[in-house]
Amino acid sequence: MSRDLPSPQRGFTLIELVAVIVLIAILAVVAAPKFLNLSRDAKIAALNGVAGTMRSTIGLVKAKAVIAGYTVFASNPGNSVQPVVDFGGFSSEVDWRNLCPESRAELGDQLTMIDFITLGESGGLTGTFNNRYTLVGYDIPGFSVPTNQGCYIIYDSFGDPDCTVTLVTVDC
Repeated sequence: MSRDLPSPQRGFTLIELVAVIVLIAILAVVAAPKFLNLSRDAKIAALNGVAGTMRSTIGLVKAKAVIAGYTVFASNPGNSVQPVVDFGGFSSEVDWRNLCPESRAELGDQLTMIDFITLGESGGLTGTFNNRYTLVGYDIPGFSVPTNQGCYIIYDSFGDPDCTVTLVTVDC
């Protein structure tokens, strides 16, 4: 009577396991920066999209201001003229220096730049504004005066001769 002997158990040796772990570690070190840059690139692409929306808004508000008969003033006209353009139920105050939409209007329920770009709840973008600046992005360092650090857009409504939209992508 012949007896079937069990076949010997075959597994991975310790050397084979270490070799596989080292190979995976090398791949991770090489691939990780590529994936990290995708996140940075996605943030910068989103900021570019918002900046484009801001520039379109500026063009639209300026065109409506010119159609309404407003012109650029050499000095602040004070309360005698408050340039405001109508958007069918909403309005936007424009700056006397350049006819750009103001970051924050002094005349009550006027639209701000953030209202025009409609920041959503998702995506991590946040926005803040004061009388001169609108700041929108992922890492906004300060409220009162923007810096060259962070990951955000600076809209300067008081720019002379024109308002500016500047991307800061140092920390994206």
